[in-house]
Amino acid sequence: MLIKFTVENFRSIKDPQELSLTASRGVRRLSSSNTFDTGRPERSLPPLLRSVAIYGPNASGKSNLIRALRFVEGMVLHSSKAEVDEPIRVQPFKLDKKTRVSDSRFSIDFIEAGIRYSYGFACNSERITHEWLIAYPKTRPQLYFERVFDLAAQKDQYTFGGRFEGGRLRHDWARQTGRNTLYFSRAVQQSAEDLHQLRTPYGWFRSRLRILDAATPIFSSQNSITINKCAGKDKPDVLKFLSSADIPISDIKVELKEFDSTELPGDMPSSLKAGLTEMLRGKEIPEIAFYHLDSDGDPIEFSEDEESGGTRSLFAFAGPWTNALNNDYVLVVDEIDTSLHPMIVHRLIEMLHENGSKAQLVFTTHDTSIMSSRLLRRDQFYIVERGVTNASHLRSIVEYRGRETDPIEKQYLSGVFGGTPILKRLRHVR
Repeated sequence: MLIKFTVENFRSIKDPQELSLTASRGVRRLSSSNTFDTGRPERSLPPLLRSVAIYGPNASGKSNLIRALRFVEGMVLHSSKAEVDEPIRVQPFKLDKKTRVSDSRFSIDFIEAGIRYSYGFACNSERITHEWLIAYPKTRPQLYFERVFDLAAQKDQYTFGGRFEGGRLRHDWARQTGRNTLYFSRAVQQSAEDLHQLRTPYGWFRSRLRILDAATPIFSSQNSITINKCAGKDKPDVLKFLSSADIPISDIKVELKEFDSTELPGDMPSSLKAGLTEMLRGKEIPEIAFYHLDSDGDPIEFSEDEESGGTRSLFAFAGPWTNALNNDYVLVVDEIDTSLHPMIVHRLIEMLHENGSKAQLVFTTHDTSIMSSRLLRRDQFYIVERGVTNASHLRSIVEYRGRETDPIEKQYLSGVFGGTPILKRLRHVR
């Protein structure tokens, strides 16, 4: 479960911006379907939202918020593999001379295996300057570790909580942690399987968080997650998903065939063709066949190329989506409406709310029809806009005074919440 994510000084984001999935106490509509209880004992922690939609004009910074979350995920999962002299690929806000040379900061609060965690770090291109992990096994916070770079001593100073497991190994992990490596990542790599205090929250990043981008091949029909489902026992889940989106496919078959370079497009650049041939030579490539029923009810085979782009996109999305619903994943999708029809996006949201799981969906979109559909509450809409300094600002609609019955789409398009493009008339120059 994702509680909140905060980012500061990253790409177009200058000041701290927080995306919270906690339900607003002042919004009661759709509480039973759109929110769920965390199961945590803290009275101060309200139910969490199942979904959040993020709006804003092009170049406002919506995607940078997703990139920031992806950056954190990548650092947690992969920084332990970094070379000693490898720079950290972080990008601060460049339009201010102070932030250009300042650290970027990230923090995330989440729940995994019934325990609440607060994790974060600060860094620049050269090193990690601050890192911490706090756990809430019950109601009170317990510091597991904190790492601070001592500028005067030019070394990291570590503080370990009294209940943090590992004993003397904690200091060994610290000595093995490079300037460009997260202690969290290194310690998990070096620790034993039975040390759960780090492996449990690490598992949230590795297995629970799923970040998709509509502009990447994750939305192509070569997506391995969906293909693997169709090749195994989970094919009915994919067919049910497609049927719910009114895609009349009666069956899908996956056959593995040895790669044949002669089947590559004739107009493909020779250098690319040679590279693919070298990489795939001798390997088996999945070939997908879709079946539709003819007027007599007989199944007729269609190749992948014969299906529409929308069907192929939805097919690729089926695997990650059904996985999210079945496993309580946190699914983050940038520009969900790029490859999916608005009505399908509406149906996805309905499915999530009807499912009864603790899966969560965070997505960016330009589709304002979701606002008028009454599928979401006021606290499920966020707006991103650029201010006078060209820095991105993230705000929840619930921060603006209003009622649950207000026409949110009309208000947004009229500029009440900001986050709409300012269009200028072009002068004709002779």
